[in-house]
This record gives sequence, structure tokens and C-alpha cells, in this order.
Amino acid sequence: MTHHLSIRNPIDRAVRMSGVVMAAVAAVMLPFVAGCEDDNPVVVDTPPYPPDGVFSITGDGVVSIYWNANWEDDLAGYVVYRSTDDPGPYYDIGTVPASQTWFDDTDVVNGQTWYYAVTAYDRAGHESELSLESVFDTPRPEGFGLVLVELGQDPSRAGYDFSSLSGTSQAAALGTTDIYFESTGGVNYIASADLDVDIQDYGLIDLVYVDWAPLVGWAPSHSAEAIIGHSYIVRIRDSQGDYNMAKIQVTEVSTTSVTLDWAYQAVENNQELAPIGGAMP
Repeated sequence: MTHHLSIRNPIDRAVRMSGVVMAAVAAVMLPFVAGCEDDNPVVVDTPPYPPDGVFSITGDGVVSIYWNANWEDDLAGYVVYRSTDDPGPYYDIGTVPASQTWFDDTDVVNGQTWYYAVTAYDRAGHESELSLESVFDTPRPEGFGLVLVELGQDPSRAGYDFSSLSGTSQAAALGTTDIYFESTGGVNYIASADLDVDIQDYGLIDLVYVDWAPLVGWAPSHSAEAIIGHSYIVRIRDSQGDYNMAKIQVTEVSTTSVTLDWAYQAVENNQELAPIGGAMP
């Protein structure tokens, strides 16, 4: 099933309008129904509400779309739509069951902007209108726009291993990732995934000016509040006592995800945080 959508929220307008007409007819007929001995109520089967809370996460060659679950009793699933422009046209790129509230779009090109919307449909085949949020994403390679999902929402995308030089997040796990993102008690944190990883808030400073990593000043809690515009120093130690340094800057943060720019010093025991691999301009 493919829809060619030319304007925002045009899906199943005929079906939805028929539901409105049916409701109006039911209202008009109510006095007559009340005066009759008819125990069969008028049932108006309307489409589900459009999904809300839609947002996207940038990856390297992939865009992940998330949304809040619908709660209609007869919900059957969701359809994800994509466009190269807003307000459209939008084309469906995938369908997921009602139990799934995310979709990975791997048919994307780095550097091109994509627009997304989601609909819900029920077991009768009625489809909602497009989600109202304006969601767009531009997949980018490593170095900028690294997104970590909040640990409680998706631990498989909450962590990051600097030595991977990857443009995408990884599962937060002891011994395999260096940092992870967590929101607790209304405060957002970047935390160490291992006790051998140290972090400190370097203050409100552009990442390009953070060129030397100190050896002191690490947070005893192995975590730091994630604040937009702040840069952070990360020290990753190994079992022999050697270390690698990294730096990150928070460019966006919410209770669901944090977006980071980063650079990594691949030479052990070197405090120089020079850009590598194109990670910094």
C-alpha cells in the first residue's frame, strides 16, 4: 500500500468525514431511537488518533524514528512515511505492528535531509491522519551529531565507545562502552559506563577551544549534568594504567536523548586533544 500525499494530514479524509456524518446522523436520529424499543446502539467506527511525540535520531546511514504508543482497543499498527520536502508529498516506507513504536530507515543518504511522519491504523483498515510534529533529519558521519538515547528508554542506544570512531551509539554495557546518557529525578546526566572512565564538566566553551586535557578535576560520581553548550573531558583508562582522552560537547539535550559533538585522542597518555579523522574542523 503506497500513498502519494500532497499536503499535510490528508489521509483518509473521506473515511473520517463519513464518521463525522454518521455521528451527525446518529445525533439527529437519537430522539427517534429513544422512542423505539431498539436496544442496538449506533456504532461510529472512526480512525485512530494520529501518533504524537514523534522524533528522530541521526545515525551513520540510518535514521531512527520514535513515537508514543496509541491506546485504541482495535489498534493494528503504524505506517511510517518519508518525504524529501515538507509538507510533502509523503510516501510510506514501512509498517510496524502495534507493539512497536520505532522504525529504522536505512534507505538514506548522508548529507540529505529527510522528513518523516507516522500514522496509526486499526483492524478495520481505518488509518489516521499524519502525525502533526515536523520531524526532519540529516544523517551525518562520525564526529558531529552523535545521539545517545536515554538509558531507560533504549539501553541498546544509550552508550558510546570512543575507540570505535563510530557515528552511531551503542549498547550501554560495562567494559564495552565508555559513557552513557541517563535522565533521573528531572536531571540529565552523562555518566561513565565503567569505573575506569572519568569525566568532568569543562564549562561553557566551544569544543574547538578545548585543546588540552587536565589530569585532575574528575567528578567523584563519575557523571556530569548534561547542559547545552557545555564541553566535557573524558579519560578512558586501561588495566595497565594507560589512558586515552576524549572531549564532547552537548548541542541538544532532553529527557529522551542527548546530542554530542566529539573528538578522541588515539595516542595513549597524550593530553593533546587535537582533532582526528575529520571529527573537528
